[in-house]
Amino acid sequence: MSTLTLRTRSIPHISLRSGVALSLALITAAFTTAGLVSPWVTVFNGLSPVPGLSLDGGYLAAVTAISFATLYVMASSGGGTILRIVAVLGGVVVVTDSLLSAARISEFVVHPGVAGMLTVPSAGPGPFFTLAGGIALIGAALAAPAAQARLGRGMLLRLLLSVSLIIAADLHLVRTPQHLDEALLLGVGFLAAGLVQLAFAVYVVIRQDDRPIGLLLAVTIALIAIYAYALFVGLPLDSGHSDSGTGLRLGSGEPVTATGVVDVLAEIATVALALLAYPRLSRAQLAS
Repeated sequence: MSTLTLRTRSIPHISLRSGVALSLALITAAFTTAGLVSPWVTVFNGLSPVPGLSLDGGYLAAVTAISFATLYVMASSGGGTILRIVAVLGGVVVVTDSLLSAARISEFVVHPGVAGMLTVPSAGPGPFFTLAGGIALIGAALAAPAAQARLGRGMLLRLLLSVSLIIAADLHLVRTPQHLDEALLLGVGFLAAGLVQLAFAVYVVIRQDDRPIGLLLAVTIALIAIYAYALFVGLPLDSGHSDSGTGLRLGSGEPVTATGVVDVLAEIATVALALLAYPRLSRAQLAS
């Protein structure tokens, strides 16, 4: 009897509130994923669907991921008053943008302009999947429990580090299909960079171990250097990538774009925040 009691007590207890929040988070993830892969609009008689990854859905996925990171930190480390508001605002952004996107697409379908006879656009379900995900995200943010503690400086820095990594990862992943069309190596590089940054974004909020941070710094600095080389010299690709697009040119490479600037700023912030969040990084790690 005592053995049975001991085993029963060892089972972690999940409160009703935690269960509701977790369920809503899973629903959010499911609808957000559906919004990413589903068409938001189709053109040329439905032959060319444009998925959410290529439109606002890709950026709204980053907002959702940041909200998830915020809720995890709130539940594990505290800071509930501010972090809950941040997560709720993230859900509001997703809901608002999804509604605006659906309205813009509906207007385009009704009044496609002079090219309407050729494109024959039709609306897809993507924005409504993302809208449902945003509503569930707001519910998860309101239901999630908060640890009764004051959020420490170290955890706050690691949360900000995770946010900068999520932004950089999202920009790489959103642009992966476009770069795959230009050059296989370029597209694979963007995909790999995005997945590595996303993995580090998860790691820094769930673990305090600083051993992989030297690798994070090395990867991030390498990505910044590659982008600088692409701007000033140009990548050695046969796809004409350096000649595509318009914008400010700093050299013989590709033009400066808004997404490129945001991406490199997020990576610079990643380096700074990693050094602040992990002040005891050994010289050997940094040197290697």
